[in-house]
Amino acid sequence: MDAYERLRTTAIAMIVRDTPAQFWIDLRELSKITYADVFADVASDRNVLPDQKIDDLLQRRHFRMEKLLIDLASKYGLSHSMSLIVQNNRRHAYVFKDEVAMTQSYVQAIGSMPQPAKFRERLANAMDLPRLDLGDEPDGAFIMPNVYGVIAHNPVGRRFNADEQKLGTIQLCVPARDFKAWAAELSITEILAAYPEAPKKSAPKRSLRWKKPKGNEGTGTDGKE
Repeated sequence: MDAYERLRTTAIAMIVRDTPAQFWIDLRELSKITYADVFADVASDRNVLPDQKIDDLLQRRHFRMEKLLIDLASKYGLSHSMSLIVQNNRRHAYVFKDEVAMTQSYVQAIGSMPQPAKFRERLANAMDLPRLDLGDEPDGAFIMPNVYGVIAHNPVGRRFNADEQKLGTIQLCVPARDFKAWAAELSITEILAAYPEAPKKSAPKRSLRWKKPKGNEGTGTDGKE
């Protein structure tokens, strides 16, 4: 196993240990709904010029995906902060649990880096700043996690129409330390496949009413309870 595969294996193991599978299931399905809803809102807004609708869409979708991430974190027991990562007076959602932490970002193409969103660099800088413990951040907020990933997502296409603005791809990308490339790209399908299967409940067995139970044959109690 080479270094790349070891990184992927280790990252997935920590993700499975520290986050519930349903978090990823909901993230994938609700992101599809969020993409569709935001497009419908912008498309029907008469206060936005047609030539600026795509720009408005990018802005609105960013904030809706931020809210979705925080909502899912609250639902599934992950801690979150809206003040740890700030860029140009914009606060970015940051969720974490134990050794796993995440932010989210639109990317122009899967495999490309979010520009100019160097989240890991900002995160490291934020944690290096001296701070008073005012109790306004969850425990562990200022500890650099072993697995930090960006939930990278983008639409099917680029033109402003319903088909091309559906969710195309969403995955968790782990950046290299210099943030010049992704060290690992993990699809949600791949992450979910690593969780142990939930035990399947056996279906209750019921004998057919017309079939004679073997234990009662010839006893005069056939068909009786």
